[in-house]
Amino acid sequence: MSGLYSKIAKQSAEYYAKTGEYLALSIQLPQELLRQKACYVVIGEEPGHHIRSIYGSPLPNTPNLAQEIIRNTVNAIIQQGVQIRPADAARYTYTVGVLGFMERITSREHLMPLVYGLYIRSDMNKSAVLLPRRVGIETPDEQIATAIREARIDPHHEVVTMYRFPVMFYGGQ
Repeated sequence: MSGLYSKIAKQSAEYYAKTGEYLALSIQLPQELLRQKACYVVIGEEPGHHIRSIYGSPLPNTPNLAQEIIRNTVNAIIQQGVQIRPADAARYTYTVGVLGFMERITSREHLMPLVYGLYIRSDMNKSAVLLPRRVGIETPDEQIATAIREARIDPHHEVVTMYRFPVMFYGGQ
């Protein structure tokens, strides 16, 4: 199954590079890909797994995971201005991070940055998402501080709500 997620992302990038359009899947999909789930797509570059682009959202925006992977792959290309020629698509790696259930938390003790991602939102509608295993973040305090900084939240004047979620990563080869 895991190879299929990154394969869909790669095919989406190749198809978009050739046509400028979203890939329409015509194959029979496994049940897991027919469920509505949120995901992030990471486009990397060899050597060294340098991240070229990442795109996703903490909540799903399409009816199923297959469409979410396709949408987020294309948006990773468009939003980040990544130039992908059809011939170059093979040299990139595609990792899909599928988000699990979001659980509201009230304390940093509920966080484990290597296991759980963090979605943080303020009462001023500012938000940030950090996926688990992010380089340079090893403690819950670092995870919270990074999310607050990235969302430009003023913790002295804004009320913050935090959610944790597990992520299963697929692909990357």
